[in-house]
Amino acid sequence: MTIGLPVLFTWRWPLRTTDGQTVTDLALWPLAAGVLVGRVVHLLLDDARSLTRLGDFLIIRSGVEFWPGVVAGLAVVARGARRDQVPVAARLADIAPAALVAQAGYHLTCLFRDGCYGPHWAVGPTPKGLSRGMLPVELLSSGVLVAVAATLAVRRLRPLVVILLGIGSVAAVRAVTSIWLPRLGRSLTRQHTTSIFVAVACAAILAVVVVNARRVEGTSSATPAPCS
Repeated sequence: MTIGLPVLFTWRWPLRTTDGQTVTDLALWPLAAGVLVGRVVHLLLDDARSLTRLGDFLIIRSGVEFWPGVVAGLAVVARGARRDQVPVAARLADIAPAALVAQAGYHLTCLFRDGCYGPHWAVGPTPKGLSRGMLPVELLSSGVLVAVAATLAVRRLRPLVVILLGIGSVAAVRAVTSIWLPRLGRSLTRQHTTSIFVAVACAAILAVVVVNARRVEGTSSATPAPCS
């Protein structure tokens, strides 16, 4: 359910630069690679012996390492872009809005999982096993991601900027929602810490890209026109 619903959200999402291809065509293998790598990394970090037990390995619900899976998926997309002789950055930028919607779809599945957690809210839904209502932070996160996806799909931005905004938005949303997700102990989970790191890294790189772009534009406008 948590994998199938996001896929339905991105079914036949139109792309700008890959003629005749849909997001479904381009995302199927990256999605499979991401889930596989994420699952393997999670087991290596938590219980490497589970890799030898097929039953344990196939219980994806028990944990998938998100960001290693994202890296694996991006690598497969990049390989496909080179094969199709399409700029890698342009291909990733084309897929970014659909990927954001897919992530929004995942957050929506909190309705079917253990519950939508958040700060206490009297009129909010009550997660399973609790007695008080909570503000459904993941549902709000879905709206944020869809809004970012729509903005990236409509506005003409540099591919690198689109990629950084896309990854950074997902990381920021995951970092915020992780505050209220159930965990053992008071320390941050590995997924939470990694999402914070990715969000900060994307923001820093994006700031450098924007500053350099403005500097180049300023230099170009300051250059005197040649005499005729």
